[in-house]
Amino acid sequence: MLAEALLYARARLAGQQNPHGHLTELVSIWARHRRQRRAWAEHLTRARVLCLKAAEACGTRRTALVLGAGLLLDVPLEQLSALFQHVVLADLAFLPATTALASQLGNVELMVTDLSACLNSLPDAQALAARIPAPWPDLTLGLGELDFVYSANLLSQLPLYAASSLAKREARPDEADVEAYAASVVRAHLEALRGLSCPACLVTDTRERGYRSGRLEYEEDLLYGVDPDLPGETWPWLLAPRGELEPGLDVEHMVLGVPDVRIGARTGVSSPGGRHDR
Repeated sequence: MLAEALLYARARLAGQQNPHGHLTELVSIWARHRRQRRAWAEHLTRARVLCLKAAEACGTRRTALVLGAGLLLDVPLEQLSALFQHVVLADLAFLPATTALASQLGNVELMVTDLSACLNSLPDAQALAARIPAPWPDLTLGLGELDFVYSANLLSQLPLYAASSLAKREARPDEADVEAYAASVVRAHLEALRGLSCPACLVTDTRERGYRSGRLEYEEDLLYGVDPDLPGETWPWLLAPRGELEPGLDVEHMVLGVPDVRIGARTGVSSPGGRHDR
């Protein structure tokens, strides 16, 4: 806990803000990765390899954009920096190590931005139903000469802050409206990726499964019922081995990796059922 507190303090002293809790969450992920480095290794390697192969297939290599760069655990930043003239890392918060590496590489820029495009304009409870779907994000972020985009384990995270903020309102909105709004955030990101004029690589977790003594205890849809309906690789990610969240419980995420969402993309549809809260 002391290491986390010190890291958070360093980030705040370096100018990082925390209006929606993203910096707090980033420090928590940093700490969990320290504890679960071995359990996460295969997932992170597969994500980096998929991203790098997709990037290497680009014929033009001026600017690469990483959406949800976070701690760079799933981002092959040094290789992207060598491939492209300019690399932009976009997220709502960055830790000092990321800032230092970007400065060291020389052609890497950090961009602090809300990739959901909705956190600063969430409607109140009465207006929520009328504000569905959520705003459509501009995933080019105003960058010219964009040749590659990588959505890095971001899709399932985008609606969480909006849903959490809405649920905490004094006048709490209808739960079904919150779920529908969250689903629209997921859908908007997918459609915005599909609408890009350059290759758009996607890595996202899609489902969570909890196992106790090897038996499935629960399963949760992490995309609020939205089916990406994209061809790609899938693999398991042991997010929290037993003892990390609670004794005896292993939590696994299923991950989808797509080199370019524009190839073979079809319109995403809602899958039966929604999120399973435990």
